[in-house]
Amino acid sequence: METKEIKLTDVCDFQGGTQPPKEEWIDEQRDGYVRMLQIRDFTQGKTEFVGFVKDTKKLNKCNADDILIGRYGASVGKILTGLEGAYNVAIIKTIPDETKLLKKYLYYVLTGTSFQDFISRIGARAAQAGFNKDDLSYFKLHLPSLENQERIAIILSKTEELIKQRKVSIDLLNDLLKFTFTKLFGDPVNNEKSWETKTIEALVKKEKYSIKRGPFGGALKKEIFVPSGYLVYEQYHALNNDFSFERYYIDEKKFQELKAFEVKAGDIIISCSGIYLGKLAVLPKNAKKGIINQALLKISLDNKIMSNEFFVFLFAHNSFRREFFGDNRGSGIPNFPPIEEFKKFRFIYPPTELQTQFTQIVKKIDDIKIEYENSRVELENLFATLGQKAFRGELNIIEKIVIEGSKKIQPKISAEVLAIDKINNELSDSHKSIPDSGAPKEIDNKLKKLDDELMLRDEIPFWDEYVKYRLIKEKQTAPFTFDKLWKEITAFPFESVPDYEEFSELLFSWLNEENPFIKQQYNETTKQIELVLNETTTS
Repeated sequence: METKEIKLTDVCDFQGGTQPPKEEWIDEQRDGYVRMLQIRDFTQGKTEFVGFVKDTKKLNKCNADDILIGRYGASVGKILTGLEGAYNVAIIKTIPDETKLLKKYLYYVLTGTSFQDFISRIGARAAQAGFNKDDLSYFKLHLPSLENQERIAIILSKTEELIKQRKVSIDLLNDLLKFTFTKLFGDPVNNEKSWETKTIEALVKKEKYSIKRGPFGGALKKEIFVPSGYLVYEQYHALNNDFSFERYYIDEKKFQELKAFEVKAGDIIISCSGIYLGKLAVLPKNAKKGIINQALLKISLDNKIMSNEFFVFLFAHNSFRREFFGDNRGSGIPNFPPIEEFKKFRFIYPPTELQTQFTQIVKKIDDIKIEYENSRVELENLFATLGQKAFRGELNIIEKIVIEGSKKIQPKISAEVLAIDKINNELSDSHKSIPDSGAPKEIDNKLKKLDDELMLRDEIPFWDEYVKYRLIKEKQTAPFTFDKLWKEITAFPFESVPDYEEFSELLFSWLNEENPFIKQQYNETTKQIELVLNETTTS
């Protein structure tokens, strides 16, 4: 693909935002007012921050499909899209010449490494990171034909969607483990299963420093650190469960002086302060010899009494955290309770056989998560490589074949129309022979009306009960995976379909119903989490 390099400003204009005085803002929608967008509206989505201002010609506005860029501070270069309204001065709107530059292609250019590195360099020149419209004239890009821009955007979009699905898969596995913990052990605070309870002192190894908070005072001033030696474990390790990160070391003399704070493989480290209070991780088998810093607490459990896996899920359980930490926000920095208070706190203590069963489940799921995580990393590397090739004008016919599925590039729309027609006809015919759904009468009546609509228009509105009774209960007679169900949902001629995350939330709401119609199970052969109809469910 031969392209020439041009200035971004040759094919794209930019428009800064407007900033009405704060006293003119209101917190509810009214006639004659428009939403006033700030960067946090795109990044946080918190409704308590939503503001509106009087709609005037002086305001610069954006549509939901417009692409905007954060201009200042920590959000410089952040690419924003998906909201409609006026936008403030911390945001700049892109206005591409769509006869030369497609919005979807521009989005991937701006989120790519080249542009983000460029913005970082521009922003670093000022005391407060930022850029202006003139700065953008120095950024150059390769501009392929509109047809190839479309193809490149499709490739990157598909890869991005796979990355997103991998992340959701990992989240689903985490949710499954939480669900399994509660199913086996119940609420760890209410203790409705009447388990025996023990204090932490009864659960740790019978060693002098099995429970220890990191050293305070001048014991770990930065001037004592050396280029290599014994590792100093930090809050980062507990928050991210990432032990490849190494920053500070101490020498042999200092290590012996602070040996009471030593941690070893299998020890649990817990964040003791700040907004991440209570986050924890277990030191892996290959953990380097070292000590904890002042932001961590270490626990050396006696695993013959309590497994690390059980303790981690117990300690992270929402009801436990509420009970143990309470209202620990206040006006100061949230902090771990005094050690003596912690030692008196009682933990549920189910039989070790049940803990072992849970541990085995955790280890199996962790193996699957590692596969998903490796796949996600590979996809992200692929995404970066494809993007770099595309924006350097080096994406060749091989990638075109990926899109079209054939060396001979056919008109894309006709192939899709034929495929959709085939699916519609098959589905329409299958629904003609379906008597009723087994749903309650009022739901079944609506399902039949939707079936009629499907046959008339070849598409129907998305309705969760339709998915439940038509696409799951009547068709999924054998165990099935979430991905299989998702493919069927997206292939079905709905008018529109929720995104992957929204549908996964819907699925979990079904799983958490009092009498769920589906349940999860682990397939030992395929090493996958499956869904299966719950035989005991009543409609």
